[in-house]
Amino acid sequence: MDPLTHGLASFALKRGFFPRVPRPVLTSMIFAGTLADFDWLSALLGPSTYLSWSGGPLHSIVGSITIAVFIGVAIRSYAKSRSVLLNGVSWWLAPVCAALLHLGMDSLLSSGVKLFWPISSKRVALDWAPGFDLWVLILLVAGIFLPELFRLVSDEIGAKSKKPRGQAGAVFAIVLIAAYFVLRGLLHGSATMTMLERSYAGESPHRAAAFPDTASPFLWHGIIETESALHTVNVPTGPLANFDPESATHIHKPEPSPILDAAQRAGVAQKFLAIARFPKATVQRETEGFSVELRDLKYDALGQDSWAVVAQIGLNATGQITFAQLEWQNRPRKN
Repeated sequence: MDPLTHGLASFALKRGFFPRVPRPVLTSMIFAGTLADFDWLSALLGPSTYLSWSGGPLHSIVGSITIAVFIGVAIRSYAKSRSVLLNGVSWWLAPVCAALLHLGMDSLLSSGVKLFWPISSKRVALDWAPGFDLWVLILLVAGIFLPELFRLVSDEIGAKSKKPRGQAGAVFAIVLIAAYFVLRGLLHGSATMTMLERSYAGESPHRAAAFPDTASPFLWHGIIETESALHTVNVPTGPLANFDPESATHIHKPEPSPILDAAQRAGVAQKFLAIARFPKATVQRETEGFSVELRDLKYDALGQDSWAVVAQIGLNATGQITFAQLEWQNRPRKN
């Protein structure tokens, strides 16, 4: 999710479950709860680096805990130099919890995170929540700032509370967000089963995925793979939902060919296919050979083009690769 949501979630976590820790611990929680998103800077080094690092080591359990403990040690040393003593385990436990909360939230997305790196490079992507969820942000803001408003009112009338500041509101917000994610998970399962129970252009589905809509938890963007095609369709969920499989857009797969096989064996293609959820190949005849483009329909379903990556492979008339590179999908190719 976006850094603002992660930062507010870390703040709510501190208020709800670590209410009496000193301010340096809060600082460490904010850093530990947001620093994993720095792997987005890998996009500045190109699409290949971006595929390797986005959702990679910094979003793993090992990487996150390591960073969190390092931040805790650094903040504790700084606090000690300022004569602020951080006793107990909160100085490292609190940032570790914030880092793990970040991982838990990002595992609900469609982009995927390598939770078990370096043991496994497989990405965990539950497809329950969008990268930016306005409802989660609203709940966090309400849980953090409404208690502040009530506190001002109570202080004004002289009824000062002895409870930790904002604890009840933060806990309530976290519980509501957890229930909201469970609801999204149930709706996601319903959308997936709805797609798998229908046929498309006379073919039964081999697999299907439902990707979340940014605005509504009751609308999902589906992709279904059948024998000869990939199909994209919007899937409404809920008591009054009416799903129409005839509204699906059909994208036919290219015919198997030695050219396509050779292109998919390229190192660039293998790196792309290891991450792509629903790869779609396009083979074109050129003046002196062939060009093959591999793209992931997941980006189309999510309406995401700013960080979409495609693999471009060129081959000569005999099927030998002349060039192979990863490019940004929305950036025009140079001739």
